[in-house]
Amino acid sequence: MCAALLRDRLQWFWPDLRQQRVLGIGYTQPYLGAWRGRGALCVSAVLGRHGSALMTLQQEGGRLPPEERTCLVDAQHLPFGDEAFDRILLVHALQDEEQAVTLLRAAGRVLRDDGRMVLIVPNWFGGRLRQRGTPFAQETAFTRGSLRRVLAHAMLHVERRDEALFLPAGQGCTSLQRGQASDIAGKVLSPGLGSLRLVEVVKDVYSARPLPVAERKVWFSKMMVPVQDA
Repeated sequence: MCAALLRDRLQWFWPDLRQQRVLGIGYTQPYLGAWRGRGALCVSAVLGRHGSALMTLQQEGGRLPPEERTCLVDAQHLPFGDEAFDRILLVHALQDEEQAVTLLRAAGRVLRDDGRMVLIVPNWFGGRLRQRGTPFAQETAFTRGSLRRVLAHAMLHVERRDEALFLPAGQGCTSLQRGQASDIAGKVLSPGLGSLRLVEVVKDVYSARPLPVAERKVWFSKMMVPVQDA
């Protein structure tokens, strides 16, 4: 039910992706259904730490859709060409700030210059606590400042933000209608306190900073006078 609520929010970000290529990084099988079967080519890149979950999913009766294109990847080396995808979704993918920057830079390489990327991460303000019993409880939680810092290092820029699942998973995910109603009420009564952050980002073409040409000098270097035969 939580996955269904998130698919609803993802369709709000990207309602029509016909004839476009979508890459899911991390563990995105439950969420790519927002566009699967609607004219989009969906590819799921499962990170190594989720490989056992993928094998379990295949062994439990083959619940993986037959049209699903899935591969096991390394966070530092995505096996795709440059600018191969129009949209990228990251769920259960970010461990810490250093790993997040590495993965986001690799994702930016395979994203088109005019493409867009959505990240779903737990909120630092009780996000993991309210998502107890779901995979998000083991994810790294980000504040708005820490996420902004990670995106800046990865040369990405925030376009839109959203939040979801204001109630604990045991209460807010009992039905789709209850979850949608609680999310609407939460955005009105307590904005910024959703347990999950959804952030849409694009490439920041102005983020490149030139290296200094001249070596920096110590502030007291002008006071130093060379002495002959010293």
